[in-house]
Amino acid sequence: MDKPVSVVLVGIGGYGNTYVDALLRQPSPAAARIAAVVDPRPEGCRRLGELEQAGIPCYRTLEDCLARQTAELAVLSSPIHFHVPQTVAALEQGCRVLCEKPLGARIQDARAMVEARDRRGGFVAIGYQWSFSAAIQALKADILAGRLGAPRRLRTLVLWPRGETYYRRNQWAGAQRAPDGTWILDSPANNAAAHYLHNMLYLTGPAADRSDMPRRLRAELYRANPIGNFDTCAVRARTESGAEVLFYASHAVRNSRGPEFLFEFDRASVRFEGKSVTARFADGSVHDYGNPNADGARKLWDCVRAAREETPIACGPETASAQTLCINGMYESLPTPAAFPPEWVQCHGDTGSRMLCVEGLEDVLAGAYARGALPAEEKVPWATTGDEIDLDGYAEFPRPPRNPVSEA
Repeated sequence: MDKPVSVVLVGIGGYGNTYVDALLRQPSPAAARIAAVVDPRPEGCRRLGELEQAGIPCYRTLEDCLARQTAELAVLSSPIHFHVPQTVAALEQGCRVLCEKPLGARIQDARAMVEARDRRGGFVAIGYQWSFSAAIQALKADILAGRLGAPRRLRTLVLWPRGETYYRRNQWAGAQRAPDGTWILDSPANNAAAHYLHNMLYLTGPAADRSDMPRRLRAELYRANPIGNFDTCAVRARTESGAEVLFYASHAVRNSRGPEFLFEFDRASVRFEGKSVTARFADGSVHDYGNPNADGARKLWDCVRAAREETPIACGPETASAQTLCINGMYESLPTPAAFPPEWVQCHGDTGSRMLCVEGLEDVLAGAYARGALPAEEKVPWATTGDEIDLDGYAEFPRPPRNPVSEA
């Protein structure tokens, strides 16, 4: 039996707890071992006592850790604006990297990851767990094989209430930038629901490890919460494959719904409403691909195996860059999110756990999703829309201003 792959976990509170759990509950013999952890506030880890009892060192910064420890795989569950510098730092020390989604805030962040990986070797995986799941992999294989026909329209709806506790849990939640000016672009589309925007682009991509890049995009961005960014969005994109991609997400709702999706192809429609991904074909046959939520830890074990055997990675920075390009296009379409009119915003709950919800928003977004429209197209009173943006050749966020044409 090969030695367990050595892993450094960066961020062990919040979502990082899932990686701690997965690595501590392995059967014997273990496939991987935790060599060290990094977190300036490790008390957020539910199993910190077990890590301390096992003698696993804890560092405040990744740089300090890598100066004293060696590891074959670095797993990053840090805030969005740390993803690129920590990925590059880990690669420079010879680690392979599993970086949580999204890859970063800007399309040039994807290039920085790719350049560092290609310079140092190894791999970078981006942790969109649906892309690693058996259900999505089987569906993508059938799409690539042409069984479903060409993609026509893909729609996804995610309504997840979030309130004061969510936005006050750290200094960057709901922020466009960090205090030092670093871009974050935290929003439903670039954090909690980023998986489901990425999933549409991933499934219609031209290869097993590539996504369908957006080429034109129009966005509606709104906020009910007192944050610097948006908490609600409705987006339409046209992709390289010719597909129409529609994405609806909000934290300013009272009731949870989704993720759910409906994907239309020439010869089939594919639906997910919380249990299984099911395709109905034009000939009347039905195929159940399974639940993409069945094994969220598969991305970790795929990366552990790749660190040992150099097996392919389903989702790297090139693959994840389609979602990042969409995010950047949304801000080019509408640079300043529109505030919902105060008379439409309701406050629920007690001080400290209050939630701001927009009256009727759930019905508006669900109806737009059902009809494949944007709220502004349906003449919703508060709706406002951005410009349609051409993303062909888009390479830098924010897009540099064009030089004015001088008069002859």
